[in-house]
Amino acid sequence: MNSFQPLLALTLACSVIACAKPADRSSDTAIATTALAPSSAQLVGACRDTVARDNPTVRWVPDTALSADLNYDGSPELVVWGSEVDSLFALAIVECSGNRPGRVWTFPFNALGLFGTRELTITLGDPTLGEGYLDENCIRTDTTSECRHLRKIDPQLAAAYSRGGRGLSIGIEDRDHLYLYWDPEFAKFVSWRP
Repeated sequence: MNSFQPLLALTLACSVIACAKPADRSSDTAIATTALAPSSAQLVGACRDTVARDNPTVRWVPDTALSADLNYDGSPELVVWGSEVDSLFALAIVECSGNRPGRVWTFPFNALGLFGTRELTITLGDPTLGEGYLDENCIRTDTTSECRHLRKIDPQLAAAYSRGGRGLSIGIEDRDHLYLYWDPEFAKFVSWRP
């Protein structure tokens, strides 16, 4: 299976799930390498090697990464990014705790088409959608299955955030962003773009 097949799904999810930015989205300011214990340096290297082996045509940016609990299981995932060909930006999330790398999720997308550049900022942040987002996009109704689902998981996302869980914001600082978070009901990463 080509690791870039999720591109269509990511683009579709971005266009279907969201139209507006949530009110007062909090963001962590980390955009460079997260401080990791020296004992974890070998594991981080193994996680990076796994991502590179799974995606050999991507030029992964060295010495930059984020580490946070992104799938709300209590263990950190490592986030790395890079580019392929002229317009593709690739982001990879790898379970990176314990003795060896775990699952890898790769999200390639046409950065030039979406943002007009491949020079993107990746930050950790609050994965919740927020009442402002839900009110604007669901118009205070739960008549669609999407709105019912989003209202159901938003408290779960808030609880995950209070335990240290994070989502990702990918885009141009102070402008356009794509948000990526773990959907606890569907047990997969989903995205939306305001």
